[in-house]
Amino acid sequence: MRGTGRAGAIWLAAGLTVLAGMAGGCSQQDGDDAGTSRADEGGEPVTTAPADAAAGDEGAGGGAEGESAAESSALDLVAAQRDVVRTGSVWLTVERATEAGAEVRTIAEDAGGFVADEQVQAADGTVTVIVRVPADGYQDVLAEVGELGHVSEQDVQATDVTAEVVDLESRIASLRASVDRVRALLGEAGSVDQLAVVEGELTGRETELEALLGQQRVLADQVALGTLTVHLSEDEPPAPAEGAPGFVDGLRRGWVAFVDGGRMLLAAAGFLLPFAMLAAPLGLVVRWWTRRRQPTPASAEGHG
Repeated sequence: MRGTGRAGAIWLAAGLTVLAGMAGGCSQQDGDDAGTSRADEGGEPVTTAPADAAAGDEGAGGGAEGESAAESSALDLVAAQRDVVRTGSVWLTVERATEAGAEVRTIAEDAGGFVADEQVQAADGTVTVIVRVPADGYQDVLAEVGELGHVSEQDVQATDVTAEVVDLESRIASLRASVDRVRALLGEAGSVDQLAVVEGELTGRETELEALLGQQRVLADQVALGTLTVHLSEDEPPAPAEGAPGFVDGLRRGWVAFVDGGRMLLAAAGFLLPFAMLAAPLGLVVRWWTRRRQPTPASAEGHG
């Protein structure tokens, strides 16, 4: 009887253990279902491994496209964070340079820019306009300006100054902290000599800080506004066709040759005139000396 009772107790304990395990599994499943329902109602979503596997199977076909789109977005973001200075020049041949220059001004102002300089040579039919336009609309302005005439030459440069901007910001921050420390020492200066030394150091550092701030403002202006130089020139009239020279053409060329020859003779005469003026007195002296050396007829007969 005792053996039968012990065996029954063992079987009862085993049954209770199995029931406890089943109850735990059911409670875990209920908790997962409850977490899913909370996610549907707006609570924090509960992600399970089977769900992730299913989602991965469903998105396997478009995974490559998603990765390429993500990489492209990342590159665009990095490019947008760069500091770039844009400068360019374009040479255009137009029918009327003055009117084209006015259109260039209008294009720049419509884009939010302005005219920095303008030079007009009416006699030559050329106009040079320098405009400053926002960096984000630089290419659009360049394209619109190119439609005003025939583009004979174009040169556009983009210089990345991100490292220079970061370096300036770092130096300015360090120098500002240094200025603050020197100002704190200014209040602790005891003697007049100490006060003079601290004030001199403070003045020097403030001057250096102002110079760096000026460089930062100039660089920021160059980054924000691109510079475009537009050279406008009118069409040149066609050269006359060269044919056989006629009578009038020959007469004109002969007259030109005659005038040029006369000018050459006058130039030669002018060159020789100083030498002639110097040689004339010498010639007279030589002639007088030669006549004096010659014997007279009377003296010749006396000797005979």
